[in-house]
Amino acid sequence: MKDKKYSIFPRLLIICLWILLSKLMDNEVLIPTIKSTLTNLMNIVKDEYFFLTIKMTLLRSLTGFLISLSLAIILGLLSNFSKFVFNFIMPILKFLKSVPTIAIIILALIWLNPNILPIFIGFITVFPILYEAVLNGILYVDSKIIDMAKVYKVSKSTLIKDIYIPSIFISLETILTSTLGLNLKMVIAGEALAQPKYSIGGSLQLEKLYLNTSGIFAWIIIILLIMSLFEYILGVGKRFLKRIKQWK
Repeated sequence: MKDKKYSIFPRLLIICLWILLSKLMDNEVLIPTIKSTLTNLMNIVKDEYFFLTIKMTLLRSLTGFLISLSLAIILGLLSNFSKFVFNFIMPILKFLKSVPTIAIIILALIWLNPNILPIFIGFITVFPILYEAVLNGILYVDSKIIDMAKVYKVSKSTLIKDIYIPSIFISLETILTSTLGLNLKMVIAGEALAQPKYSIGGSLQLEKLYLNTSGIFAWIIIILLIMSLFEYILGVGKRFLKRIKQWK
């Protein structure tokens, strides 16, 4: 079980290691000091385009994630009702899992617009995970319930709405936070390659060009804060949905 008391120690250990290494190295390019990182962090936050940069990266990340989630649910349900759809998607998933992601990314760099590429990279990373979670959610549904629904001639729309969708969301609940975080990381990686205007990945690449390691560390802190915010919002959302279920 997650306990905040125990999670403090690894964080303190990382900070102590950071301080120790920065003193031992005594080189801002290799390991920057906490002071220079915080100075860079303040400069980044004060920049007039800071919030626009965060907004555009989050927009790309959420757009890609919602497309992946929607397609995973739709195709997962269609795969359950149609052997053709199931057998059509399986080779595509196998292809995405087998071919090195970097090979697909290099091709995408040639074919796609810099604004679309980060969304695409996030999509090819999280879609297979979400699709499999949807299929697992459908498989968890008790076959007796499905048989009973057939006996009473329950319509497919009712079956999907009242039986499959709740089971799918229970299955997705366990991986939602991790896939959302993974998608954001892949979108930032895509931005670093494609260099779209106003992007966290593009800003990281710019800091790298100027060998400003403390600037890279500052952006990492910002990304970690965004991840924590995602986790907090999802946690609040889950608790809110649980309360609604209890009231019902």
